[in-house]
Amino acid sequence: MTSNPKADLDLQQVRALVISCLDNAGVSRVKVLPATKVEDAFHNGCGVSVSVGVLLAADDHVTRSSGIDPIVGDLRGMPDRSGVAVIDKASGLAWAPADLVDLHGAPYPTCQRTALKRVVAEWAAAGLEVSAGFELEFTVFSGTQDAPVLAHSGPGYGAAAFLQLEAWNLDVLASLVEAGVPVEQIHPEYGRGQVEIALAPRNPVQAVDDYLLARFIVARVSRRHGLLVSYAPIADSTTATNGCHIHFSARNVDGNVFYDAAAVTQMSPAGESMIAGVLARLAESSSLLGGSALSLARLQPQQWAGSFICWGTGNREAAVRFVPGLKGYEDKQSNVEVKCCDGSANQYLAVAAILASALEGFREQQQLPAEVTVDPGTLSEAERERADIRAFAPDMLTALDGLDGSSFLRTALGHDVVDSYVAVRRGEAGRFARLDREAVIAALRWRY
Repeated sequence: MTSNPKADLDLQQVRALVISCLDNAGVSRVKVLPATKVEDAFHNGCGVSVSVGVLLAADDHVTRSSGIDPIVGDLRGMPDRSGVAVIDKASGLAWAPADLVDLHGAPYPTCQRTALKRVVAEWAAAGLEVSAGFELEFTVFSGTQDAPVLAHSGPGYGAAAFLQLEAWNLDVLASLVEAGVPVEQIHPEYGRGQVEIALAPRNPVQAVDDYLLARFIVARVSRRHGLLVSYAPIADSTTATNGCHIHFSARNVDGNVFYDAAAVTQMSPAGESMIAGVLARLAESSSLLGGSALSLARLQPQQWAGSFICWGTGNREAAVRFVPGLKGYEDKQSNVEVKCCDGSANQYLAVAAILASALEGFREQQQLPAEVTVDPGTLSEAERERADIRAFAPDMLTALDGLDGSSFLRTALGHDVVDSYVAVRRGEAGRFARLDREAVIAALRWRY
């Protein structure tokens, strides 16, 4: 595991602390405190508007849900001391994730980070250790926001693409490591201008914190190099789309549940049931894995986006991909990848939905469907129907109806969390309904 400078943090280094909350639109909202306020913030937080959970990504318009008043009242953002990272020693700039609490100090009903904590606690109570990690895909641009230019011309995964942005790549990598982000690799992705960063698996809450911090650092480094980055699902219609792949693994007293050398599937029965649980709830969870007006448009066949609800060993066209480890390292490396997520999601909720679904499958000993060993997009509709290979909702409003009506996800995440999330995403879907695709891409490119 990468060493973690966060563990030895000296707050005397901190001259300014960025406190970050990720909202229902998938946008990181921040407050910045001076050095004189940092220590107090770990005890009494900082002021946060109740509107923070109900702002639209497109224009920051305030919407409403049945149980949350976005106008009257106040919250406190409580930074997590264990998540603080100094991201610039020279300036003393530090960053911390925060939980939302009310003025009595109780967790606020719509705090997404708290919702994930509850799900992780359920795994521990079941005698399971769960970890998660991310692959972040994003598009890098030169030029300006009004006239962006793809920053590398490929080829996909190519040395030439790396060399075009060599100084930026090395600066990003060094900045992530210095801040304690457990980065495993950075490389040019398939599309022109596209880059991917893989983060090491950690406790799920820490993993999402790492994800948010990585995005902040990448954006900051890019500005120093005169570059811009976008994590939007579709940042430019002429190049590849951007996903945010979520990996998870689980261990019990016998080891990694996704490794059993004697099993046909290479997994234990517990691991099989976990994947079955994820598949069973994936349709109703889909709007949590990417709720923007571009998210479903990204899920196209033959794009490695996981556009069909099915699973397969190493199958990059399946929404759920089983990833066996290298021979001799299976117990350490074997994991499951959920491919249909993107950077417009609130990743605390996305991970919570996946893990809650997997835990349900484990508890109920659900049966794993047959794996798909071919590209599901090459099958006829009749063949997919016989194999129970399903498509995602045709539009975001339909996907949100599935979430809204899900008693399972309401129980797992909380009614207020679901209500506020659905309100925000329905508001966004309505605003973009009459715009053509290029106008939506332009509207969301710099929001993520």
